[in-house]
Parts: sequence; structure tokens; C-alpha cells
Amino acid sequence: MFTEIKAAIEKADNIIILPHKSADADCLGSAFALKLILKKLGKKALVMLEEKEPFPHTCGILNGVEEQVSLNADLVIAVDCGDLERLGERIGVFKSCPETVNIDHHPTNTMFAKYNFVDTNAAATGEIIFHLAEFMNVALDRDIAENLYAAIVSDTGRFSYSNTTENTHIIAAKLHGYKINHTEINEFLFERNSLNKLMLVKAALNSLQVYKEGKIAAVEVTREQLLKLGATEEDASGLISYPRSLETALISVCFRESTVSDTVKVSLRSNIYDVAQIAKQFGGGGHIRASGCSIAGNLKDAKEKLLDALFKVIE
Repeated sequence: MFTEIKAAIEKADNIIILPHKSADADCLGSAFALKLILKKLGKKALVMLEEKEPFPHTCGILNGVEEQVSLNADLVIAVDCGDLERLGERIGVFKSCPETVNIDHHPTNTMFAKYNFVDTNAAATGEIIFHLAEFMNVALDRDIAENLYAAIVSDTGRFSYSNTTENTHIIAAKLHGYKINHTEINEFLFERNSLNKLMLVKAALNSLQVYKEGKIAAVEVTREQLLKLGATEEDASGLISYPRSLETALISVCFRESTVSDTVKVSLRSNIYDVAQIAKQFGGGGHIRASGCSIAGNLKDAKEKLLDALFKVIE
């Protein structure tokens, strides 16, 4: 499929890259790395985010981040996006383009583009972008390498998650060859927090509940807490890691009320169970060990529905 994607890129002049909404570091790192790769090929390329402003924390460590502008595209590439709904209000941009590409690593991907490259064995979409650059004979540079490293190190939890493979380490070693500042990237992504985020972590930990003799661990943050603390979407990312760290937990979950709609965003993690199948019951998806979904309604009802599904799995 790289052959068809390469042909589509070579034929195009103006290319829009679409990360999924509420993009994480793998998604953003992959998107901005791809943008720089396309520019090396002489293409006009931009990353179009769902949000009006780039995520300040993650984007602060990436290269090639630009102001949001418009472009008349003849090719659109969705990056790290499992389905069309994850594009949010940019679905129209995708559907109106004559040529579409979908590059992803989620097993629940719905193959929604004309050309789809979904490698579920890739630890991060950044790995796929690395191989695409190799296939197209594009020489990397430090800026591209740092973006790809940020993508890969984030989605593997600093190479600690089960999705990390031999290929992951080989790619990381090659990226190191471009003299990337891996120390700064890791510190920025994992060790530097705003006061708002730390207060949100405090609120989440205060809500910690366990079920089924500690086999399920859950935290939650309410709309009121998010608004009172002035916490952003980015501040709320990573909260799932706290219930996940409980030594008895087989499934961990984070419930987060949306500040803009009557929905509850759910993150799921497990080292044993296929949480993607649980997320799919509620219209979500993702990876076998890490997935998410959104449930319409209030926090109480969303918790009851999701926990009921988890209890059935545990039993």
C-alpha cells in the first residue's frame, strides 16, 4: 500500500494532514513529521487541527508547528485516526477531497479512506511515518527525527508498554543518529506539568475507587472540577496512568465529563483483557490494551453502564 500512497503524494501539490481530535503526542509528532517530510518533497503541506490552537504542552517540543491556515488540498492524509468520527468537524474537509489516505496503527480502524495503511503491529503511528519516509527515499533531519521520537516514546510509555518491539528500538536507535535531544523530549513529555494539571491529578486521586477485590480501579473528574481549575484537554491526558499503577488492577478506567457536551469520555487500560472490545460496545475503539470511548449522558449513568460491562468481563 505504500506504493499507492507514494503515487498519491507525488501526484498532489497541496496536502492537508488531519490528526484525530484531542490529539496526543504520537498523533501530533507523526503529523508534524509527515508535514516536514512532504515539504522536503516540494509539496505544500499543513497540519489542520480540530482545536483552534495547537496543544501548548505537546506542541512546545515539536518542530514545524505553524499557525492554523487554510489550503485548497488535492490530497488529505488522516494520521493516527481510527474512524471518520475522530476527525470531528473536519470530516467535510476529508470527504470533499478527491484523494484520501489513512495512516494508522489501531486495530479498530474502519479503513475509511481511498488508500489505507494500517499496521497494527506498529507501536506508534510514528513508526509507520518513519518507514514511509524510508520508502520514499526522503532523508530525515534532526527536526523530523525529534518529532518521530516524541511520537514513539509517548505511545510506548518510554518503551515500557507491551506494544514495544525490536523494531521500535531499532527505529529509536536510528533517530538517535540525528543527534536528537532525547533528554529534553522525555522531560518535556513526562516530567513537566502545569499547576492546573497537578491539581487535576489530585482531584482524580481523591476519587479513586476499586471494584471486584481491586481487579478494577477507576478515577473520575467532573465538568465542575475541570472548569474550576481551568484545566485543558491536554491537562486531563494521562490521568489513566494512576489507577493503572494499582498493583491489583486488571482493568483501569478514567471517567471525564466533557466541558462542551453532555458526554463522558472514558479511557481504558489492561494488560490482560481486550479493552478495545469493551470500548466498541459504546462506539469507541483503539488498541487491545489501551482504548477509549464517549458515552452520552451524565457521569453517574455512564459509570453504571461502563462498570456493568467491566464486571461481566471480570466475572
